[in-house]
Amino acid sequence: MNAATLLYVVGSFALFLAERMLGGTDMVRFALLALGGLLIVMALGARASSLTRHPSATKLGLAFTLLSMSSGLLYVAQGKDVISMLGLEAAKQENLRTALQALIPLVWVAGALPAFGINRTLAASPHSIHPLRVRAGWEGGLAVALGLAMLFPLNWLAHEFNHRWDFGFFRTTEAGAPTLAAVDSLAEPVRVVLFYPPSSETLNELTPYFDALEGANLSYEVMDHAMAPELAKEWKVNDNGNIVFVLGEKTETIKLAEGLDKAKKDLRKLDGKVRTALLKLSREKRTVYFTVGHDELYWKNAPNEQNNLDSLKKVLEALNFKVKELGIDDGLAQTVPDDAAVVFVVGPKKPFFPEEVDALRAFRDGGGALFLMLEPTEEDLAPLAALVGVSFDGAAPLASDKMFLPLSRGIIDRLNVGTNKFTSHESVTTLSKRSSEAVLITPSTGSITELESHAGSVTVTVKGMPDWFRDGNGNLEFDSAEGEKRGGYEIAAVAKGPAAGGEKSEWHAAVVADANLASNFFIRNAANAYFIADTVSWLTEDPALAGESESEEDVKIQHTKEDESMWFYATSALIPALVFVTGALRVSNRRKKGAA
Repeated sequence: MNAATLLYVVGSFALFLAERMLGGTDMVRFALLALGGLLIVMALGARASSLTRHPSATKLGLAFTLLSMSSGLLYVAQGKDVISMLGLEAAKQENLRTALQALIPLVWVAGALPAFGINRTLAASPHSIHPLRVRAGWEGGLAVALGLAMLFPLNWLAHEFNHRWDFGFFRTTEAGAPTLAAVDSLAEPVRVVLFYPPSSETLNELTPYFDALEGANLSYEVMDHAMAPELAKEWKVNDNGNIVFVLGEKTETIKLAEGLDKAKKDLRKLDGKVRTALLKLSREKRTVYFTVGHDELYWKNAPNEQNNLDSLKKVLEALNFKVKELGIDDGLAQTVPDDAAVVFVVGPKKPFFPEEVDALRAFRDGGGALFLMLEPTEEDLAPLAALVGVSFDGAAPLASDKMFLPLSRGIIDRLNVGTNKFTSHESVTTLSKRSSEAVLITPSTGSITELESHAGSVTVTVKGMPDWFRDGNGNLEFDSAEGEKRGGYEIAAVAKGPAAGGEKSEWHAAVVADANLASNFFIRNAANAYFIADTVSWLTEDPALAGESESEEDVKIQHTKEDESMWFYATSALIPALVFVTGALRVSNRRKKGAA
């Protein structure tokens, strides 16, 4: 560091100590002020000594130094006595003072660092310097100054709009809207006890989550198992690493390891576990029935994942439903069991007997809830669809030659259509809010049309995309000459009407012209899960069931053979080639400039 720079830095620091650290009328303060002023004058003199040898560079350095010294004027201007002379309102005076205080270090740095760069250049070559070296010196200093200046507004923004971002590989899930709704709907307050020692890393991850849930209906506390042996025994807790939900004499327990490494996997799914515990604790287990005996989609002996309902069954069980079968042998031809909360009809390929339809209609009219998921078939499903006030056209599936899900990489994929055309009905609330990103996948779907005469009121909830067409001839091509038309198809609706007796005043029913959307393969799509959860929530009039629990669980990324080949060639050949070409062009450009 040259003499001019050293003198200026030490002098400025002395002034800073005098004004910011001491204040008042202390003699030490005045001594530091005098010392600082003297050192700065000496710095100007040291720099001015090179005026005769390098006048332009020296003048530029002095100009930047004077700019830096002007920060002292800003310091004087920000004084309360000076600002009060402007006659502004108190709030405006404070805002102006804050702005001036922020400018003081910015102006000092913006002038001092370019001056230091010029000083360094002059000190390195006192007899002969090139103008480009001087320019590089002050430009470099100014660039650093502007970079440092960016920290000030960023610090202010971080302070004013404080928010926590976690870009790490691991992140604990946050409380989701369905869980918050479950807490709000509690009839009695729930006590949550976290059995962890104060030093537990898992406890540090849990407390922010339960802070978000805590309120009038839920409170939580932390206990060490060793310090509360009687309560632990009463709630059947054997050690630390347990979360106990207590409502009266009922308890639900979530096991979550005390060590963070072992708990990471479960912490990503914490919100779903808490939601399930609250539903089990606060609600009596209800029963949903799935009709059987008509070649419906099922969870036993399914030929593939596109016909297996095991995941749907687990979702319903997590929502505190008991899942049972309902066929002719179970009395479907006579009546629907009294404990039925919802009756599901998923993908029947054979028609229902009239007695079965009558039993479903009687259940509906008595205040029951029906959820029909129909699948294109040659059989007549009109009596079933009429229970929801619609007709079902499943003679030929809908297809698209523009937007579809490529699974087999063949033309058959044109049946794997998806839509984001949702209405504002509450049974598709989550989807309508996320319509820009959520696509409901409905492979081989049919369509529905509201009947002219029916019971209750019908509301369409999901519509097809404008490019969809009904593939009447089975060639998966759009043939306008054969009467095929694009767009105008409706694929899901809900209906409700007054109930004839019973505890409920209204009956609810829902229909969708596709059943595979609920299979293990397609329910992994978030929009499909949202659709089913929100519809069940509307059917049961239970808002705590709507939507999907928050989760940070890693989703396995699957690639096709073509995808793997593309990534291989891109990483092993294409990217290195681009780097080589860019480097070669850069070297060539530098050689041309050197030759010039």
